[in-house]
Amino acid sequence: MVLTTKRLATGRLCLELVATVHGRLGDAPNDDLLDGAAVAQWLAAVGVEIAEAPVADDVSHYVEVREAVCRLVTVSVTGTAEQRGEDVALVNAWARGSAPVPQLRVEERSLVSDTAKPTPRQVLTAVARDAIDLLTTPESARLHQCDGSHCGTVFLDTSRGGRRRWCSSDRCGNRARVAAHRDRHSEV
Repeated sequence: MVLTTKRLATGRLCLELVATVHGRLGDAPNDDLLDGAAVAQWLAAVGVEIAEAPVADDVSHYVEVREAVCRLVTVSVTGTAEQRGEDVALVNAWARGSAPVPQLRVEERSLVSDTAKPTPRQVLTAVARDAIDLLTTPESARLHQCDGSHCGTVFLDTSRGGRRRWCSSDRCGNRARVAAHRDRHSEV
């Protein structure tokens, strides 16, 4: 189920959800998903049009799925712990949810695909399925954690040489270059 054709900074919808916590490795992480309006704003930012506004219950589900996917992805990237059965069960439960069904329609004598806008919960089904796909395919070997000192964002490295270091060259990459420049000039 394709919910967005927008190019995603992290490379996958499930990773975009995980990236709604900024500075995860720092002292004061910042959570973008504080209420229904924030969830709707995130969905719009990743290019997903929804059928109805998220409610408070949806927010708690988004946070729950986000944290489960985060732990699964982090273990996959770092190999520092075993996968938690409750995270696997949660992602599997959401993956079994319903998804919008594509339909054919005629438009100017041609057939086109038309899918109803998903509900916020149907988007979580897509996120869970995306996480399962990502974590069980060879693509998972291309997962990397940002080299930014407090960032922790996990992204899919699709660069040619597989040497991408930062979640965003504009954000963490620029900070690292500025710090390196400062260090070089302070030694002089």
